[in-house]
Amino acid sequence: MALEIRTISGEEMEQAEMISLQAFASSDRNNPASAIERTKRFFQPDWHLASFEDGEMTSMMRMLPFAMRINGRSLPFAAVGPVANSPLHRRRGHTGAMLRRSLEVMRERGQWLSGLYTPHPAFYRRYGWDIAADERIYSFKPKDCRLTAEPSQRGRLRWIKPDAWHELDAIYRRHSADRNGPLHRGEVWWRNSILAEAATPPAAPCDAVIWESDAGAPEGYVVFIMPIQGPDAGKVVSLQFAALTADAYLNLTTFLGRHDIHNEIKLFRPSDDPLPLLFEDTDRLEIRQGYTALLRIVDVEAALKTRPAARRDIEAEFSVEVRDQCASWNEGVFRLTTKDGSVEVERTSGDADLSIEARVLAPIFNGYLTPSAAAATGQVRVQNVEALAQADDFFAVGHRPYFPDRF
Repeated sequence: MALEIRTISGEEMEQAEMISLQAFASSDRNNPASAIERTKRFFQPDWHLASFEDGEMTSMMRMLPFAMRINGRSLPFAAVGPVANSPLHRRRGHTGAMLRRSLEVMRERGQWLSGLYTPHPAFYRRYGWDIAADERIYSFKPKDCRLTAEPSQRGRLRWIKPDAWHELDAIYRRHSADRNGPLHRGEVWWRNSILAEAATPPAAPCDAVIWESDAGAPEGYVVFIMPIQGPDAGKVVSLQFAALTADAYLNLTTFLGRHDIHNEIKLFRPSDDPLPLLFEDTDRLEIRQGYTALLRIVDVEAALKTRPAARRDIEAEFSVEVRDQCASWNEGVFRLTTKDGSVEVERTSGDADLSIEARVLAPIFNGYLTPSAAAATGQVRVQNVEALAQADDFFAVGHRPYFPDRF
């Protein structure tokens, strides 16, 4: 049987969306026509890749073009998701073949990095993606929200409707400018991902609030839902949070805690968020931590050349051998040098100071894993011990990686 992998046409988008709906437990399965219409309205056919066996679509995936922030710069990025296989054609290797082909497509489009979310990281590790970010999930009773620090000003809170998405975006751009992981958002993404109904069932409308200083300067926002059904019924769930100042952080967190007619407050925050140190009775703060996005370097040479140094005073020089079974263009030895804030990458030959799989290089690239930690756990082979310190400096980041977007 002939297997073909290609981008889809507009006429094939409905079939692709149906494969996705059949594969995942989404509330959209109850209204497939609405899901198909939304897909056609917001996504382009050539953002989709699919496998076909004798002309029948057997699996599909979506690759959304974005830019990702790292060390104050934007790098071209493909947000992958969903990836779905038809229940009629599983365990035939079609999804794996499609993922391999997707790497070629993303490289051709200049998308040096790729990210995805999955509850099955073992599967995607076969194709070069690996865990490269995590987050904390805080839960507490409203009556227990007493903080050890007080804001210097109360300012004011005001509701924001989807039509005023640009006000949130202005804060988001300032907040994410020097961070590691945030994506560049446009109007479509704000309206239909950030401010739309929560994607996980049961659907719940999103609310958004901005905090302004006494002088009227917008300095932070929170986007949250209050589900009336499902496991989070009776809770206030904060999905998006950005604070430019301490006053914004304290006032917005206190605002969430004032929802005292609800059973619980649930917050999604970066793993280095300091709330446990601010919570007066930390024993009453439930803290869970889990992985989030998986990262893949699609084009190692291009990504390394465009990755900025964390600081101008970093000086490093070492060589690294990269192994990549799914993307042969990434294999080889690279000499990396950074000085005065500039980065140089060149292909070379001979023995390398360090040797690494492309899969492991991804979480090192965005600072989730240091080369030294990778070496200490057998994920990097070391020929030159002194090169480890150089690599740690080269791959330093200003902020621990965090992906506030789901895709």
